[in-house]
Amino acid sequence: MKIKGVRVVYGELRSTGYPNYSNKRHEIALEADLTEGDTARGVCERLRAIAMQEVKKLFGDETNEVNEMDIPF
Repeated sequence: MKIKGVRVVYGELRSTGYPNYSNKRHEIALEADLTEGDTARGVCERLRAIAMQEVKKLFGDETNEVNEMDIPF
């Protein structure tokens, strides 16, 4: 079997607002084609880290990592 690409979906559900609870969910899906020298596990981990960072931004959390989503391809 030859793996040609990887897809990662990451989401979080947060509940806030005592005593009037509110649920909010944000989710992101990222895909990448494998190129020479890539491993499926390595690309999956990179995509997961990027997706987690993006979801945190959607909730308004601060992040201090360099965002690969801003790097042109």
